[in-house]
Amino acid sequence: MLMRNNKAFSIIELLVVIGIFAVLAVFGYPKVDQWLTEREVKKEVNRLVQYIEDRKDEVNSGKYPIIVIGFYTNMELWHMTQEEYATQMKVPAPGWTRRNDGNTGGKSYLNHYKMGPCCLETIDYSNWVKENSGQFQWSGDTWHWMNSRMFLSKNAIIDPGTNHFTIMDNNGNNQDAFIMICSRSNTSNHYGGSGSGPKCNNSSTADNRYVLQMDRSLNVNLFKYNSSTSRWIKTR
Repeated sequence: MLMRNNKAFSIIELLVVIGIFAVLAVFGYPKVDQWLTEREVKKEVNRLVQYIEDRKDEVNSGKYPIIVIGFYTNMELWHMTQEEYATQMKVPAPGWTRRNDGNTGGKSYLNHYKMGPCCLETIDYSNWVKENSGQFQWSGDTWHWMNSRMFLSKNAIIDPGTNHFTIMDNNGNNQDAFIMICSRSNTSNHYGGSGSGPKCNNSSTADNRYVLQMDRSLNVNLFKYNSSTSRWIKTR
């Protein structure tokens, strides 16, 4: 009588398979987890860059002369109307646009200094419209630092106001930077007690951090932190 082929696993074979999976879990999981975290932060950064590029396109198309993006927990979006911009650029400009200052050559403060004001809500020498929709929405996977505003104007006539801190790039050169994006998985919120690990700011040495740089011509660059060298590598 012929014997049946036994295709079932033996106990030893099962133990070997379980051991292999255990080794993969111990040594492979941290790398997978790191990859997933990096993917989340990179996705958020790319979304933010695209949002900025879309607002730049609105300015360049003539929809608005100036758009202001407010980088806060609850993001803001402002613009200046064409009529207000024409008033601000007129020379001589109305006295209220320069607080009757006689040292601007008749130009408004906006035109003379080529810089946006600090407080759009309360400033008395220019008028701004706050949007009720269209703001960037954070995904909830990241923190940001710093709170600030970015001014986007056609032909970059107005300084974007994006030089807030410096980083050292891979060549040892200091680079001006505007905003830092960090993972919530290994950093805490600079502005509160949420999260664990070092705070999301320039004193941290945590991985999975990006900084956004905008030059005077409104070109956007990105740098990613390399913890092995303590330098920032340009990725865009």
